Amino acid sequence: MKDLHKQMLKEGAITKYHKTSVLNEDISWFENNRFEIIQINCRKFKKNNFHKHIKEALNFPDYYGENMSAFDDCISDLGDKKYRGLVIVFNHFDDFYNDNKSLALRIIDSIARESWYRLVDGNYLLGLVQSSDPWLEIESVGGSLPQWNSNEWFNENRIQ
Repeated sequence: MKDLHKQMLKEGAITKYHKTSVLNEDISWFENNRFEIIQINCRKFKKNNFHKHIKEALNFPDYYGENMSAFDDCISDLGDKKYRGLVIVFNHFDDFYNDNKSLALRIIDSIARESWYRLVDGNYLLGLVQSSDPWLEIESVGGSLPQWNSNEWFNENRIQ
């Protein structure tokens, strides 16, 4: 598949996945096309420990303030310039979303907004959210509704 990142960004910076096999196939494409990949397991995320876990997962600096303003600041510094872009993969996102919908939305909204800023410099940022729930609906973030990836866009492709 040519320019998967551009295909995805047409629908927004956040793309949903159900099947890990489909997600892993796209992650392989990103790896083979010089994208940095950070995978995060959201099963541990709770409102009271989220910032501790995200700091560790994203290798935020020691001075990370453990609040959303600090998250926004640090997310803008993520990514090694030797790569074409950064892909943050949130595995089991539905666990986090179901536990704390407002915080989960705020996180992916921040990533979606930062994605737009990076486009000016030709640097890409995408968020891939994997869900055990094939029917996961996420509200608009960064001005668009997160869509299912092209291989699972049809409902029947997620439940087979």
